[in-house]
Amino acid sequence: MKPLNVLIVGAGIGGLQTALSLAADGHTVVILESVKQFLEVGAGIRVPPNSSRLSRSWGVDLEAVKKETSRGNRFVDWHGQRLLDCAFDDVSARYGAPYYFIHRADLIDALVAAVGVHQNITLRMDTTVVAYDFDAPAVSTSTGECLAADLVICADGIKSAVRSAINGSAIEPVDTGDVAYRILVPAAPLLADPEMRHLVTNAWAVHWMGPEGHAVGYPLRGGQLYNVIIDVTHDTDLGRPILDEWRSEADNTHLVARFADWCPEVRKLCALTGTYLKWKLVDFSQLQRWVHPSGRVALLGDACHPMMPYLAQGAAQATEDAATLAATLRAYENIPAALAAYEAQRKPRAAYVARNTRVLQEWLHLYDGPEQKRRDELMRRDHPDNPIFWANSERKDWLFGHDAMLLQPQTIPDLPPVPLESVYKGRMVF
Repeated sequence: MKPLNVLIVGAGIGGLQTALSLAADGHTVVILESVKQFLEVGAGIRVPPNSSRLSRSWGVDLEAVKKETSRGNRFVDWHGQRLLDCAFDDVSARYGAPYYFIHRADLIDALVAAVGVHQNITLRMDTTVVAYDFDAPAVSTSTGECLAADLVICADGIKSAVRSAINGSAIEPVDTGDVAYRILVPAAPLLADPEMRHLVTNAWAVHWMGPEGHAVGYPLRGGQLYNVIIDVTHDTDLGRPILDEWRSEADNTHLVARFADWCPEVRKLCALTGTYLKWKLVDFSQLQRWVHPSGRVALLGDACHPMMPYLAQGAAQATEDAATLAATLRAYENIPAALAAYEAQRKPRAAYVARNTRVLQEWLHLYDGPEQKRRDELMRRDHPDNPIFWANSERKDWLFGHDAMLLQPQTIPDLPPVPLESVYKGRMVF
């Protein structure tokens, strides 16, 4: 396909990666972002090989970023007993790229730097899109400006302003039953504590699992910070209600109380917590459409496939979207055909990953009892019934080894089983 003029709405990870993927093929891209400047916000993000491989191919200098290379995922019960190590020693050799722990702000900075070296990418900050002309296609901004293009990509996140219009009905995010606390603590107190030092010096993503909640921790910025994500059910959340239906900010008093009976590592991490952001975790079922019937406006990333963070794949799947979009534009002679192929390639894979986050949600939050014992036994076997995604070689290869630049039929693995009893009473499980 001849070089196109493309508008991308949203300069998050998905929008920036899409600009890089399209610019690599000679398309001219304008990114429209509503905020005035990127701020030092957020916490850690895990960058798996199916994402880091693509980023490096588009010129993102991840080597210059302060980061950690993941040793793997470690699973520990709430009493402190280690249950399973999913080692990533062979990730670079097997999948062609490393698995990184990076501060989200540092990753954004690296993407913006890569965007800045492309003469055919323009990043426009402080530009809010308020209306779409799907047939032109074109967008209108809050200042009254009208911008036309050959193609419009909407990477405007889970609160997407255009998703419902593309699908012809209101599509609102659905409460998953969980809230997430995103926390950064300084590494120095951990390094000074002989019982905690290993969390910083050994770069595992440690998952502590217990009744109606779990915590994940890993080091960041070359061991300067320790990133903690705590996920609990609404029914056992002791914090104050989430503001503006999405997030709130407060101190650690209720976290200390909520995890008072857990192992020393979790208790100490809660005690070190200063202020944090608490997020309501939401998603929605697979959309009918990612592409408007006009065939020239498409959704990408969280705008069309939000998922819980339990597989650490949200940003990676948006990056895969970017790669597949570029590949379909190379392979097809017209934009509607390319976008139809993009949707057909990406929808089943993203939907499967999202469903697996719901399966993990069930298994990570069990009370001690028969199903917890069954989980702990299943975790030890490399078998499709293993509820821990990375502990099954078939599923791990399917996830990490996927090349989103190749357009080919995909085989979707079976979902792992779910517990016979759910802590989410009244909620259908997958």
